[in-house]
Amino acid sequence: MASKLQIPELLQAWLSYIHIENLCNAKVDAREDSSPRIWDKGVTLLGDKLLLEETLFKEFKQQLKDSKTNSKAKELLIALAFPQLYVIEEGCRQFRPLFTIDISPIFAGNYRKSGWDLTSFEFQPIIPNLMEWYGLDEEAAESLVTQEGLKVFLETTFNRPFKTLQDFIGLIELPPSPVRSKLLPYLLNFGYVPFNHNLKKDLQKINSAPRWDWAVPEHPAYEYLHGQPQMPQHEVLFLGAFPISPPDDYQASALKHSQSNPLTAVIGPPGNGKTTLLLHQIAQQVVKRAVQLATNGEDESNLTLVTSTNNRAVNNVEELLTINFPSDQFYLSGGSKELVDTQVLPKLQTALEMLAAETFDSAVWESTKQQLLAGVQQLQSHLKQDAYYQQQRGVDEQLLEQINGDIEVLEQAIKTSTSDFQHQSERKPTPDYSEFPLEAYQQIQQHLNNAWHSLPPVDYSQLSGKGGNWLIRLWHRIQRFWQEITKSSPRYVLKRLHKQVEMPVLATLATPFPFQIPLTTESLAAARQSVSQLLYVASDWQQQNRPSKRQQQSESLQRQLTDLITRRSQVQNRLTSYPTKDFYSRFYTDYHSLQVQLFELSWQFQQLEALRRKDEVMASIKTYIAILNNEWEAYRQLALNWQSIYRDISLLFPVFLSTLHSIRRLFPYPDTGCIARVIVDEAGQIPVHQVFPALVRCHQALIVGDPLQLEPVVQLSNQKKEEYRQTAFLESGLTEEDYDLYSPSACTAYHRAAGVSGQSGEIGNGIILKQHYRCVPSIITFSDRLCNYGMEIDTQEKPSRLGTNLLAIHVEGDYSNHVNILEIEKVAALIEELLAAGYSLNSPDSSNTIGVISPYRSQANALQLTLQSRWKNFPSDSIGTVHTFQGGQKAAIILSTRQCHSTDSLWFINRQPNLLNVAVSRARELFILVGNLERLKKEGYTKQLVEYIEQFGEIR
Repeated sequence: MASKLQIPELLQAWLSYIHIENLCNAKVDAREDSSPRIWDKGVTLLGDKLLLEETLFKEFKQQLKDSKTNSKAKELLIALAFPQLYVIEEGCRQFRPLFTIDISPIFAGNYRKSGWDLTSFEFQPIIPNLMEWYGLDEEAAESLVTQEGLKVFLETTFNRPFKTLQDFIGLIELPPSPVRSKLLPYLLNFGYVPFNHNLKKDLQKINSAPRWDWAVPEHPAYEYLHGQPQMPQHEVLFLGAFPISPPDDYQASALKHSQSNPLTAVIGPPGNGKTTLLLHQIAQQVVKRAVQLATNGEDESNLTLVTSTNNRAVNNVEELLTINFPSDQFYLSGGSKELVDTQVLPKLQTALEMLAAETFDSAVWESTKQQLLAGVQQLQSHLKQDAYYQQQRGVDEQLLEQINGDIEVLEQAIKTSTSDFQHQSERKPTPDYSEFPLEAYQQIQQHLNNAWHSLPPVDYSQLSGKGGNWLIRLWHRIQRFWQEITKSSPRYVLKRLHKQVEMPVLATLATPFPFQIPLTTESLAAARQSVSQLLYVASDWQQQNRPSKRQQQSESLQRQLTDLITRRSQVQNRLTSYPTKDFYSRFYTDYHSLQVQLFELSWQFQQLEALRRKDEVMASIKTYIAILNNEWEAYRQLALNWQSIYRDISLLFPVFLSTLHSIRRLFPYPDTGCIARVIVDEAGQIPVHQVFPALVRCHQALIVGDPLQLEPVVQLSNQKKEEYRQTAFLESGLTEEDYDLYSPSACTAYHRAAGVSGQSGEIGNGIILKQHYRCVPSIITFSDRLCNYGMEIDTQEKPSRLGTNLLAIHVEGDYSNHVNILEIEKVAALIEELLAAGYSLNSPDSSNTIGVISPYRSQANALQLTLQSRWKNFPSDSIGTVHTFQGGQKAAIILSTRQCHSTDSLWFINRQPNLLNVAVSRARELFILVGNLERLKKEGYTKQLVEYIEQFGEIR
């Protein structure tokens, strides 16, 4: 990519291209507005030499001197052409050169009575005239032989050998009437071409400026040359919307990007709402200014220029403005002298009269201001509320996750408890202790223990036999005697036990667990152990099988589960009540009516502000009127006060509509930054250099185009392109890469804005609009498949008036002079059928109209001649080449392909998908292909089209 230091070389390369384009001017009027454009006297061709009368030479030489000493004098650009071919239009001769020879350099030297050898000068073929009158087709035009000199070019193009250029004039075949001719040479001024004239002045002015305020990052002109598009940010709010349908998600993405970025590139496939995007962009500009003015009193121009080289694109925007937002002010349309006189100046004068007649009402101004600020506050409150919702959503989502986890744990606990119970029931039966007399046995155990502890100590000596000391025996007798007296002997202990346990024992007898009273000390010990064991087992069984506890546990778990399920339902209900999208994904649809209201209030507030400052606004309008009337004092005032002048005018006219050809008349100085935003439509059809002066003038830019639709028509042969590449780029210090990125013959305005690197087939980093609104699905699906847009089709299938939406008519055909007559006859028959079905040739809208197109200029011209001779009301703009139809639409489109022989080349149609993409997508409900289907099915994109119609349409 060229560096900032190479910008002068780039500008010069563009100026060189303009020079070549001027030489290719196909139509030159002989009328004299301010200076002649044609000289056919005093010019002679002798052999290969040009002879000029000395007085004519001196006239041109003086013009050359004047242009060098006076910056306002017109540059001398004189070319020679022969023979004289012209038609009469509006009472004036319109010359149509077949080629031009630039002889401007001879006037820098001295007069030569002997003349100048023309074979040594630069020449340019005029391809449109060669195609129209000498059968040159599009493929042949690109392969003209130009690098071997003028004579070889003429011999190979016209297939005529000759010795001298003078001989060539006598041998060339002249076109038939209404073309008129003279076998003589003539001179023409090739520097007056309106668009290139203004563009050249702009580029020269930019190049010669003492400093380039635009040549810094973040300026759209600099980013256009050197930047790379940034990705759109999601969390961006825009305040305004035009009173039409809300922007879709893709349009909103572009609107968000354009809020803060200096340059926004957008891919606008056919029928995907790019004009809607432009109108919403205009609304944003109005709201942005009004809100700033109402908030802090600061006022900056919001002047928005909508422009293109395609008149149809600019007219589409004007038509929608008129339909959806009728107003006496709001926009100025047209920059040509005719439109300035008939539309712009009358509107400005009406505005002056309105300001003079109206009285400013401060109360209304204040009320509108407060309504505007309240609307902004309302939108901001929605944003804050959404932030709260998003926070609560996060809390509730976490809570729901926790509740779901708790429910899962509880359900598992209940499942486990139920499973344990079932498992226990399935085990081997155990004794039923449900009737065990627990309390009786507890009493029995207590008495058994007391009795046991009341027994006298055991006499261990008896264990050794009956012998022993007599004293010991005496001691035992005394013990027994004492026990009898005190009733503590085992017999008394057991007897007493029997009385103590009588009642508890009785309580056990009626149960499955009766108690047997011990009769000996030995049985007492066994009873103690048995009772203790029985109490333990019974207590454990009852603990495990107590119905009340199991039921309590189960009911407790179930209650907890029910509570959690209720809480989960409440949280889920809250979550469903929150918006499904975040605020930045939905504000432009949910609050569209509020945004439209903000736009309408903003426009009202701007008008009131103009009344509040009526004196200065009227002064600015008067100055601007003087500028449009070419008053030089007004230009001086504009140079000093351009900021205030455009700021004041844009209060009443925030939108200017003009082709790129004419913006210099509306904005004379290219280095002021006088435009707040430039919107360029159909940028894929605009050569890279033509947009640049508009970008220098602005602060932000939105560039919309489609790299998969038709690119600019470059009227240069391949050899002339190569010659330009060599001289304007490689020999000037620029590179091959620079040529790919910046050459008007290789790059478009869209490609440059989208940061395309120069590789073939690249579409860059533009924001693509994917929602389709124009054609029935069966038609636009072909374009989507052909170009891989990834469209989201928003239309519904509906039959055409012929039933099918896709029709292919097979015509064997034959042609001469690059015109297929049989196809034209078939097209005429189809039009009869369409008219009978209810279609129209001429109506206010495109809902039922017919369009006829061909890829080839000669076929399109023949179609126009034939069809308009049969139907006088068939509009000229409804018949033409595919290129002329880009940006347009009709209910029914007929495509005449012309090619019919097996040897015919389909290169021009099939070299890219772009041409068929545009052709098919012009049709809203019915597309008709006319041609030799067998030939078209041989290869490439035409093969895909025929096969698609076979599958989804009808073949005749």
